[in-house]
Amino acid sequence: MPGRGGCTGKIDVIGHSMGVTLAIKAILDLGAQSKVEAFVGIAAGYRSLWTCGTYPINVVTSTCGYWGLSVNSPFLTGIYGKRMATRIYSLKSNSDELVCATGVCTVNGVHSSQLTTENASYTLSESHFGLVRNTATRQADLIQ
Repeated sequence: MPGRGGCTGKIDVIGHSMGVTLAIKAILDLGAQSKVEAFVGIAAGYRSLWTCGTYPINVVTSTCGYWGLSVNSPFLTGIYGKRMATRIYSLKSNSDELVCATGVCTVNGVHSSQLTTENASYTLSESHFGLVRNTATRQADLIQ
């Protein structure tokens, strides 16, 4: 689907959960930021997950380790605050059973799914998977 104004040669990226952080890493590693028009992050653990502990302490799985979603992991620290697209949006929920599994959805006072340098963030009343399944119209609107 072409971005705003017809075919620009740029792409739109929509990621869910850990796919958000992996897509950001790939875009940054490839130096492809200027090729991405819109980026929509859905239910991301972008700022980390409290269930993963604080790196390197209490890191229980590889999902949480050096390349994972623990607080202060080198992986997340490496992508944090970097712009990955022309337009950036996040869809998040305070009812997300994975991102908010400990009862706390925020890291340093900001929702874990909220991306830095974003144009807008939307808080919805959906579950982790409901955020991706029940928001197709909003996702499509954001990449127009």
